[in-house]
Amino acid sequence: MIPKKICIIGAGAAGLITAKHAITQGHKVTIFEQTDGVGGTWVYSEETGCHSSMYKIMKTNLPKEAMLFQDEPFRDDLPSFMSHEDVLEYLEEFSKFFLIQFNITVTQVTRENDQWKVVCKSEAAEFHDLFDVVFVCNGHFFEPLNPYENCGFEGELIHSHDYRRAEHYDGKNVVIVGAGPSGIDITLQVAQTAKQVTLISKKATYPVLPPAVRQVATHVKRVYPKGVITDENEQIEADVIIVCTGYVFKFPFLDSSLVQVKYDGLMVSPLYEHLCHVDYPTSLFFIGLPLGTITFPLFEVQAKYCLSLLSGRGKLPSQETIKNFEDNRLHTLSNPAAFHIIIEEQWEYMKNLSKMGNFDEWGYMETIRKLYSYIMTERKKNVIGYKMVNFELLPESNDFRVVDI
Repeated sequence: MIPKKICIIGAGAAGLITAKHAITQGHKVTIFEQTDGVGGTWVYSEETGCHSSMYKIMKTNLPKEAMLFQDEPFRDDLPSFMSHEDVLEYLEEFSKFFLIQFNITVTQVTRENDQWKVVCKSEAAEFHDLFDVVFVCNGHFFEPLNPYENCGFEGELIHSHDYRRAEHYDGKNVVIVGAGPSGIDITLQVAQTAKQVTLISKKATYPVLPPAVRQVATHVKRVYPKGVITDENEQIEADVIIVCTGYVFKFPFLDSSLVQVKYDGLMVSPLYEHLCHVDYPTSLFFIGLPLGTITFPLFEVQAKYCLSLLSGRGKLPSQETIKNFEDNRLHTLSNPAAFHIIIEEQWEYMKNLSKMGNFDEWGYMETIRKLYSYIMTERKKNVIGYKMVNFELLPESNDFRVVDI
């Protein structure tokens, strides 16, 4: 195999695991990171309006036993549901020997002959270099999807991206729109300080929530100066509205002639298997786009498959199959904005990549699948307490048992 000159954009979890395997396989790897440290979304900042979407107090939604890289376990002394500081420490330790170019922003990636021209800027200068392969690993928790911006609300309206701590909402009436992981986390925190919290979402049907929380299982039709109006025309007044409606994909360094972001910013196109650019399937890759997944282990499988294509060990299907992937998937979806959501499909997705890449599946993935299934079930039953346990692994049976804290 002839080593490739590889550019990795972003030093979060996706970029770091890609770098590890690329370096191990002998490629020449350059990692560009726009901030001054590794970790991406796991870096906390008191500042708002920045890249970080982390809040001050946060436990992971998945346990350490399900969000590790292969052969890189978290510390034994950590609880199963860790703090964001624990995850950042893990990534820092994992990457401590990597050569990373910090405080470098990639401003443009274009095709030049048979290579990729990557233009960057630092505080001191602008420069460029040519690469054989580009891995886009810039994350997707930095560009908020906020359908209620500039709506004329007279109080405070923020996206969860800018939520940091519950003390700010002491004694206030707070409406939280959206009941995904962030919406629930923020609801439980704000309920400890606010006068009243109203959680509005079709998913707001949890059997147990704190007394200060009222659930309304509907949509917000619109925001008016004093609060929100639901689909049923109920007016709910608020001092604060926190919008927990997720994020859009954004690649400011890629021209729309190369990559399009469709369906209100929720579908990246044109890609094969959420991963390989249709026109450049062996040289332009996007790691970490699938949503609703186990993240770190999935990133690793994606990276290994892409690198298998560079070595010649992995295979791609016919060009027709590659080009038809998006249309075929869209035909199966009632909502095209859910294109990258593969919650139930993720296990078969990773198996398929392993098979096409001609590398062994990770045997431990079956344990991860069981953990994931258990957690999703428990979260629906007891969203307040499902993180208040630890897990003990049972390697002989690919299983686990629950240990109360």
